[in-house]
Parts: sequence; C-alpha cells; structure tokens
Amino acid sequence: MGREWPRTACTGDRFRGGAVNARYEFKVPCDPAQLSEIAAWVRLHPMHWRVSYPPRQVNNVYFDSPDLQDLNANLSGVGRREKLRLRWYGPDVTRIFGAQLELKCKDGLVGWKEQAFFDGDLDMTRSLWPALLSALRAGLDGRARLWLDRRAGPVLINTYQRAYYETPDGLLRLTLDTQLCAYEQRFSLLPNLSRPVLQSEQMVMELKAPVDDAATQRLSQILVSFPARVDRFSKYLHGVLGSVDFEGLLA
Repeated sequence: MGREWPRTACTGDRFRGGAVNARYEFKVPCDPAQLSEIAAWVRLHPMHWRVSYPPRQVNNVYFDSPDLQDLNANLSGVGRREKLRLRWYGPDVTRIFGAQLELKCKDGLVGWKEQAFFDGDLDMTRSLWPALLSALRAGLDGRARLWLDRRAGPVLINTYQRAYYETPDGLLRLTLDTQLCAYEQRFSLLPNLSRPVLQSEQMVMELKAPVDDAATQRLSQILVSFPARVDRFSKYLHGVLGSVDFEGLLA
C-alpha cells in the first residue's frame, strides 16, 4: 500500500492515473544580470538545447486557504506541498480565457499536477472578486470545484515571460522565466493590477526530467556547469513575501 496523504487531492499514486507529468524539478534562481551568460550557456551546451515552444507570457492567480496553509507549508519546508493556481497565457493579464485550474503538487524534488479546463471568459476590469469566483466555479468540473472550495480566495496574481527549451530526444526540459511581476489580492474587492508588489528582481531557470536514474545522472551533469546554484524558489512565495504586510502572514 502506498502512503496516504491527508489532503483532499493528489492522493493517488502520482506515477499512474490521475497525475500529469510526474517529473524531477530543479529550480535555479538567478540574478537578471546573468541573462546573457545563461543564454550563452544554453546555446553552447553539449546537450544541444533547442527551442521547444515560442516564448510567451504566463499569467497566474494563486488561491490559498484562510490561514494560508499552502504558503506556510512552503515556508516550513515540508516534503510534500500543494498550491492552486489558475493559469492562462498571453500579453493581456486582464482577460482570463482558455485557462486551466492547476493543483500543483510536490514531494521533495518530484513535482506533478492535476488540471481542469476552465470553460469561460473572465474580464478582471469589470467585476469584483466574488462575481469572478462565482463565474470561475461555474466553469469548472466538480473535482476542480472541490480544490477551489478548500481555499478562501485569491491571494496573488503574477506574470512572467517564459522561454522553452528541450534536449533533442525531448526527455529533458528547461524553462527560463524573466520579468517577474506580482500583485497582492487579499485586500482588494476588485482585482488589483495597478499596484505591483515590491520584490527583489529574479530570473528563474527550471530543469525538468522523467523520474528515473538515467535522467537524474544527466541532470547532475547539466547542473555542474550551470553558472548558478540550485535552490528552493517559489514564485508564489516570493510574491507574497514582497507584500507590505507579509509579517502578518507568519504570526
């Protein structure tokens, strides 16, 4: 019998059935001043990284419980943690269309996610959060509604530019996220997209690989030559801790 997790979702064997893309995930936060150096590293690396998808803007709304359970699990460094986000793509952060609600799960260095398509279109310039959440809930399946019901509401909106690379065999993936921007939502009835959080500038490289020994060995070889160190990093946590009252979250 596998270990049973106490949370309401992602409780199955993550390597079968309901999990999507279980994989090793290594994050490397970098100084944006290193962008040209890292771009050269990607271009010249013997793994022959190639562009796998055109660069695009990633947009997320993060949800959390009333006591910010997901955030505090990340802060405490527990091995298994979750976060819930609504994700969509494109330069218009005010309009949510073609989005997916994603329950992102992580156990140590292995990450996977459950996904549910949102069948709707939300304009964040015209409605208050209660109306937006009602419309969001109406456009989700029953499983995704349960994820949303467990969390009080929106905590953070963030955006960033993402570049996509992969090895020629498609087994290893690399993403490079730049221009991170975040907006606090806990104290706004109307979505806040005008007052960004003051946060330190970061660029984030992430390596992803299948969960097997051969992939682990290849990842180790890659990271030895990378010009920055692997470290824990959460864009959700980084954005929330940039909030003017983040000390109240930790009380």
